[in-house]
Amino acid sequence: MRTNYVLLFVVAGLSILYGLAILWYVPTQPALGMHSLLTSRVDGRGIEIVDVHRHGNLRARPRWPEIGDRLVQVGPVRIRSFHDLATAHQVLRQLEVDSGGLVEFGQDPSEDAKYSSRFLVEYPDHNRLVRVWLIRPGETVATDTWIPLQPQERSGVFLSLVWFILQTLVVLAGILACWYRPFDESAQLFLLTASLALVAFMGGNHWWVISGNILLMIPFVVAGLFLPATLLYFAAVYPVPKRMVIQRPMTFQLAVFGPAALGAAAFSCLVVISRVLAQSWGQGLFAEAIRRLLSQAAAQTLPALQILVYTYMCGTLAYFVATVMMLGNGLSQARGPVEKNQVRTIFGAALFCIVPLAYSTWLAFTSPAYFAFGGARIPVFLASLSFMLAYGVGIIRYKLMLIDQVFSRNVWYYLASAAIAILFSAIISVGSVNALHGNLSLFGQAIPIIYVLMVSVLVLIWGRDTIQRLLDRRFFREKYRLDKALQRMNKVVSNVFETEAVAESLLNSCCDVLRAEHALLYVRKGSGTQFRLLASHGQTDAPLQLTFTDDAITLMLNDGFLQRVPSIDSPAQQLLRVAHAQVFYGMELDGHLTGVVAIGTKPNGSAFTAEDVAFVTAMGRMTAIAMHCARVHEEVGRLRDDLQVKVEQVSDQNRQIHLLQAELSALSRPTPALEESSANEISFDRGEIKGNSPAIMRVLDTVRKVAQTESTVLVRGESGTGKELLARALHQNSPRRDGPLVTVHCAALSPTLLESELFGHVKGAFTDAREDKIGRFAMANGGTLFLDEIGDISPDVQIKLLRVLQERSFEPVGSTRSQTVDVRLITATHQNLERLISTNQFREDLFYRLNVISIPLPPLRERPEDLLELSLHFLRQASAKAGKNIRRINEATLDLLTQHAWPGNIRELQNVIERAVVLAESDEIEVHDLPAEIRSRRNVVALQPSPTKLLLAQQALRVTTPVSEGDDERKALLQALENCSFNKAEAARSLGMPRSTFFSKLKKHGLN
Repeated sequence: MRTNYVLLFVVAGLSILYGLAILWYVPTQPALGMHSLLTSRVDGRGIEIVDVHRHGNLRARPRWPEIGDRLVQVGPVRIRSFHDLATAHQVLRQLEVDSGGLVEFGQDPSEDAKYSSRFLVEYPDHNRLVRVWLIRPGETVATDTWIPLQPQERSGVFLSLVWFILQTLVVLAGILACWYRPFDESAQLFLLTASLALVAFMGGNHWWVISGNILLMIPFVVAGLFLPATLLYFAAVYPVPKRMVIQRPMTFQLAVFGPAALGAAAFSCLVVISRVLAQSWGQGLFAEAIRRLLSQAAAQTLPALQILVYTYMCGTLAYFVATVMMLGNGLSQARGPVEKNQVRTIFGAALFCIVPLAYSTWLAFTSPAYFAFGGARIPVFLASLSFMLAYGVGIIRYKLMLIDQVFSRNVWYYLASAAIAILFSAIISVGSVNALHGNLSLFGQAIPIIYVLMVSVLVLIWGRDTIQRLLDRRFFREKYRLDKALQRMNKVVSNVFETEAVAESLLNSCCDVLRAEHALLYVRKGSGTQFRLLASHGQTDAPLQLTFTDDAITLMLNDGFLQRVPSIDSPAQQLLRVAHAQVFYGMELDGHLTGVVAIGTKPNGSAFTAEDVAFVTAMGRMTAIAMHCARVHEEVGRLRDDLQVKVEQVSDQNRQIHLLQAELSALSRPTPALEESSANEISFDRGEIKGNSPAIMRVLDTVRKVAQTESTVLVRGESGTGKELLARALHQNSPRRDGPLVTVHCAALSPTLLESELFGHVKGAFTDAREDKIGRFAMANGGTLFLDEIGDISPDVQIKLLRVLQERSFEPVGSTRSQTVDVRLITATHQNLERLISTNQFREDLFYRLNVISIPLPPLRERPEDLLELSLHFLRQASAKAGKNIRRINEATLDLLTQHAWPGNIRELQNVIERAVVLAESDEIEVHDLPAEIRSRRNVVALQPSPTKLLLAQQALRVTTPVSEGDDERKALLQALENCSFNKAEAARSLGMPRSTFFSKLKKHGLN
C-alpha cells in the first residue's frame, strides 16, 4: 500500500477524532455570555464588549454587562486584549471552588463582605458566579459585578452534532471509494476535502470557545485554509485532469496550495506566539509587570490576525468561484452518461452553495460581530453539506457502481450490529448522565445505588451480547455450523493420531450439522473394489463391507457424490439402499478413492442442499488428509520403536565395551621395556588427568602447546575441576621439569602469613620470627611456582607480586636486600577476576600480567563422556585404600551418576565413589551405596537389585532371568507392562532383561 494512501486514511481518522474532541470540549466549557472581536485598543482599559447573551435563570449582581462596556478583568485574569479573554476562559475551566466560596440560595455575594476577595462562588445547585470588572461608557473607574457562568448555546452544539454525524457518513463513503479504487485521484481528493471540511466546520462553529486551546485551534486553522485549495484542485482533476494540470502539474499545485500553506504557517505562528505571550507568569508585582508588557506585545498580533481573516475570506470566495467554473467546464469533458450525471450533480450543488456563501461573505463585512459569533452557521452548514452529500451520493451511485456490493448481507449485518451497539451505548450514557445530575444517595447511603447501577450495566451487556449472538446466527447460520465442525475436527487432528478417532469426529460432525439419522465411513482395502466399515454414528444395520463397481468408483472420483434416486435401479443405487444412505461421498487422495462416507436421511426426508454438499466436501477432504497423516504417524511410530530397539542395543554394547576397555586397561601391567618404548613414542605426559572427551582433549592440546614456553598461565575453572593437576601437567611437559614445582594455596593463609610464605623473612622481622625463612619464590627458583586461588590475595600482596613479575626480584619480609629469582608462574582461580577488578578488589595491571595465557577447565557436567573412566579410576583408588576388592558399578548406579549435575565436579565424584566403597557390602557399587541427593534423582519406583551383573573383567554379556517361551512368555510380558503402567523401560527392568531384548520379545508376540 502506498504511503500517501495510508496517510490519507490517517487524516480521515484524525478528522473524526477531532470532531469527537470538539463535541466533548465545547459542552464542558463554561461561557461568560459576552464576546469581543479580535480588534482592540491596547490602552490598559480592557476590551470592548460587542455581544452579550443573558442567562435565563440567574441575574447578574448588581447588573449585566452591556454592549459598549469595556471588560477590564475576569476573575483573577486582567483583560488587555482578546488573547487575555481566551486565557480567562481556560482559567475558568480549571478554577475550583472551596468551602469558603459556597453561597446559599437568595444570598447576594455582591452585598456580603466575606466574598469581596473571591473571584468565583457556587450555589447549592452547582450554578456558579464569576466576578468581573467593567468600565461603563463615559466613566474611568472600573466597577465589579457577579455574572453567572452559562452553558454553551444548545443550538450551536446541536448543529455541530448533526454536522458531525452527517459529515462522518460522507467521510466513510470517501474511505469506501478509495478502498475500492485506490488509484482514483479524484476519490482521494474528495476524501481529503471531506475530512478537512469536517475539521473546519467543527472548529469554526465554536472558534471563540476553542481559541484558548492551541491543540484544537491549530488543526482548525490548517483545515480551514487548505479546504478551498483542495476543493479547487479536486475540480481541476475531475472528471479528467485539465490541460494546465497535465502540462505543468508542479506549477499548478504550487499556485493552488502555496498561498494556503503560507497562510496556514503565518496564522499558526501568530496564534502560538500570542498564546505564549498571554500566558500567566505567576503572582506578585514583578510578574504582573511582565504579564502586562507581554500582553501588550500579544495584542500587537491582533491587527495582523484580522487582516489574515479578511484575506482568507476573500481568497475563499475567489477559490470557490474558480471551483464552480472548473466544474462547469468538466460537464463537457465527462466520459459517458454515468460520469456526466455525477458531474451534473456536483455542479448543481456548487451552484446552490453560491447563495449561502455570498450571504456569509456580505455578513462578514457588514456585521462582523453577528457573523463572528454564529450568525452564518446555518448558511455555511447548508452550503458545505449540500456539496459533500452531492459528491458522496454521486460517487456511490454513478461512478463506482457499488450500491449492490456495499449493501450486501455483510454490510446489513454490520449496520445492524452498529445500531445495537449505539442503542445500548445510548442507554448506558443516558443512565450515567441522569445519575450524575441526580442524587446518588438512598437514605444517606450511596452503596445500594452503586449496586443497582452495576447490575443494570451487567444486564444491559448480557442483553446486548444475547441479541448479537442471535443476529450472528440469523445472518451466518452456515458459518456457525461449519465453524463448530471445523473446531471439532481441528481438535481431533491436533491431538489424536488414530484413524478411528478422526473418523468418529467426521461422522459426529455430519450428524450434528446435517441432522442426519446416521453416518458411516467405509475405507478401501488396498486397490480393490471392497470397502470395510471403519466407524459409524447412529443406529443402523448397515453391512460391515460393501463392494463397489468400477463405474461407481469412477463416478465418485469425478463427481464426488452419489445421491439416492428412488426411480433409478443401478448397482450404485442398490448399494445406497443396502447402506440405508441418502448420499455417498467419495474421499479422494492423490487421485485414488480411499474411502466412502455414507450419510442417512435428514429429518422429514428433506433433500440435501448445495450448502450441505459443500460442507461434506470440506469435511471429507480434511478427514482424508487427517486419516492419511494418522496412518503415516502410526507407521512412523512403528519405525521409531524399531529404531529405539536398535539404539538401545547399540547403547548397551557400547557401554559394555567401554567398561571392558577400562577394566582391561587397569589390569594390564606393562613391562619396563614397554614403558620405555611408550615414553619414547609419546613425548606428552598428561599426568593424572583422566578422560578423552572433546572438551578435555582441547584443554590438553592447549597444555601441550603452552608447556614448552615460559609464559605465565592463568587456569580458570570451578572448584574441583583439577586445576592443580593441570598445573602439574604444564610443569612436567616444560623445560623446567627437572626443577621444583612449588604449590601455594593463597586462600588458606592470612595476608601477613601469605607474604612471609611467598617471599620469606629474616630473623626478627616480626614477633616469633626467630630465624630466617626461605620463601616459596626462592624455593621454586629454576622451576615452577603454582599459586592456587589467586583471586583471594590481599591488595598489599598483589603489589609485591606485581613487582616480582615485572623485575624478577623481591625482598624478604624485614630485609632490605633484593633477591633475584628465575621462576615460571602458574596461577589458578575459580572466581570472576573481571568482576573483582570492577569492585576494586583485584588490580587490573596484575590481571593483565597473569592472564598472558588463559586455560579454562570445563566442569564435569560438560564432559559426561569422561564420567565412566573417572568413576572406575576413583573406584580402583578407593578400593586399594579401603583394602576391598570392589571392581564393579552396576548399571542402575551408573545411570544415576550420569544424571547427576555434579556441582562439586571431579572432587565431588571422588568423594561419592570413596563413600560408596566404604559402605558397599558386596563386590559392586549399588544404588543404596550412593548419597541421598543422588538417589533422589531416580525416576523409577523401587528398583529391585538387578539380577543382571556386568562382569568387567571376565564377561561382556549380561545374564538375564529366563522367561518361558510360548503363551507363558506372552503372559509374563503383559503382566510386567500392566504392573509398570505400560512403561516399557520400567517393565524391562522389573524382568531383569535389557530393554533391547524386551522390545524384541514384544515385537515377537505382537505387543509393540
